[in-house]
Amino acid sequence: MTSPHPLSAASLFSLKDYVAVVTGGGTGLGLMIAQTLAANGAKVYITGRRADVLETSARVHGSKERLGPDGGSMVPLVMDVTSKDSIRKAVAEISDKENYVNVLVNNAGIWAGRPEKKPQDGPEAFSEAILQDEKVENWHRAFDVNCLAAYFVTAAFLPLLAKAVSGPTGKIGNVVNNSSMAGFMRMSQGCQFSYNVTKAAVSHLTRQMAYEFSHKEINVRVNGLALGYFATEMTTGESNTENESTPDDEKFAGFLANMGCTKVNRFGTPQEAASILLTVVTNEFMWGTISIVDGGFVLTLPGNM
Repeated sequence: MTSPHPLSAASLFSLKDYVAVVTGGGTGLGLMIAQTLAANGAKVYITGRRADVLETSARVHGSKERLGPDGGSMVPLVMDVTSKDSIRKAVAEISDKENYVNVLVNNAGIWAGRPEKKPQDGPEAFSEAILQDEKVENWHRAFDVNCLAAYFVTAAFLPLLAKAVSGPTGKIGNVVNNSSMAGFMRMSQGCQFSYNVTKAAVSHLTRQMAYEFSHKEINVRVNGLALGYFATEMTTGESNTENESTPDDEKFAGFLANMGCTKVNRFGTPQEAASILLTVVTNEFMWGTISIVDGGFVLTLPGNM
């Protein structure tokens, strides 16, 4: 059998012998990411708090029929990214089975709400809505899941990530933080301040971790994805029995138009998320980047960047 051309997609994006961990991997973007890694040959541990969701996703989407002849596998593993004890336990379980981890995708995230009133309702109404509707604990929870989790989970997996280069792939271990375009905009997208601020925080955390973890004694790559709208439980409000969400592009286009964005009129597709993920994971010349993949949303609102 002849080998594929070294510049073919099969050569460039093969993840044979890779071990990956995806937090929040049971639904939404996490599931898209996990499927992408597994379909290209990786053994992927999908983590989250809901064991039943993880088990369903691993059984359905990690099957040989779904992944194809060159696919790897998906392994469910319960882990609460806001608990150091839970993180340590998960690392220990993986360490019992694996000598290294090639890829860690910090994907887990939550939306913490917004005030019912908007600036156009006037200062008194807007002020009272912020104080009444937004809970301090919700902001804390958003930071815990959307930002601090990436920091502590990465720290816990660093020893395994550092060993990746000595594994069969010979590739440097790498971390991908799934941030959001929301962290790059002045616009609050309907006053969802807590979500956008925490996404800005994890984007800057990505830059700092990329710098510090490039040290020769660690030598782990860190990059980020700042994605736009994809069909997830967070954006559509639901998922089906296979833990996937169905986009309603017509309704979504109206939602975006209300925010003044007419350039984007649909959700991103799993293929569009997959292609940028594979590039970041396999390209060892990428260090400390944050890739915005949003259909042009941030370009439509002058001054956002």
